[in-house]
Amino acid sequence: MKIRLTDRQKNQIANRQSAPDESLERATVITHHGTELIIENAEGKLLRANARRTLGVLTTGDRVGWRTGEDAREIIEFVYPRSNTLIRPDTHGKTRLMAANIDQVLIILAPTPWMNPNVVERTLVAALDLPATPIIVLNKVDLLTTTQPEHRALIEQTLALWAAQDIDIVRISTRTGEGIDALRNVLNDKISMMIGLSGVGKTSLARSITAQAATAAINELSAHSQEGQHTTRHSTLFRLDHMPGGLIDAPGVRDFAVAAQDAQAIDRAFPDILRLAGGCRFYNCTHSQEPNCAVRAAVANSQLDSRRFENYQSLKRECPH
Repeated sequence: MKIRLTDRQKNQIANRQSAPDESLERATVITHHGTELIIENAEGKLLRANARRTLGVLTTGDRVGWRTGEDAREIIEFVYPRSNTLIRPDTHGKTRLMAANIDQVLIILAPTPWMNPNVVERTLVAALDLPATPIIVLNKVDLLTTTQPEHRALIEQTLALWAAQDIDIVRISTRTGEGIDALRNVLNDKISMMIGLSGVGKTSLARSITAQAATAAINELSAHSQEGQHTTRHSTLFRLDHMPGGLIDAPGVRDFAVAAQDAQAIDRAFPDILRLAGGCRFYNCTHSQEPNCAVRAAVANSQLDSRRFENYQSLKRECPH
């Protein structure tokens, strides 16, 4: 049933959303469970809270203003403007907010299971489209010594291709501790979100970076919610150990299979193709059938990987703008 609002109610909502009450305390949404949220206040304490229905759907990473109501319950009264939002379709095809205010997207890879390079590049595009900074993290590097030479060569070749596009690549092993300090430096003072296939070690990575991921504090607080049993369906923000920043774990998010809304994000993820396009006969060449296309010539001469070019063309076709 749709809720009909009077003009007065609409004006109240607009005023509430345009400027916060200075008396409100600030907090960050840590996770979401139905109508109840877990927020972290300015002192780092976790609290259960409910949001005003007029604020719309809130999500992990939202920065909010709240107060304690007359019934001693915490009430979220205001949502500060978001720098970006990650929106994903659910199993029914409906869009669902996953997180907001993301600085970095960590694409977690491992020798096994190795993610399809096309999916990785789609994730790079989606991160740039947010916008956020994409970073590739190769976990389980200790397994490379026992990986078949052909597969190891493919991994290194693919990583080198992405590194050539100025994508930062961090190599780590949560088992041996290799690269963990370097990863901490990358995460410092940033809100980062992990994306990766099941089995690449996202949980182990989170626990090596933040003790909060290894404790039940958030889950125990969530148990008070009527939907607490569904915690794995929701993104959760974990605070980093001994430094500012946070790490968002979003179970169920395996790739960013959403078409980019900005064609420029695709070009930024494929700068090698953009450079080659400068040699095309036509400035608006689509690299499909125009004569004297420098990009297709590069593919024919094996200067540009055909798989990468086909993925670029697919993304361009899907982009609405």
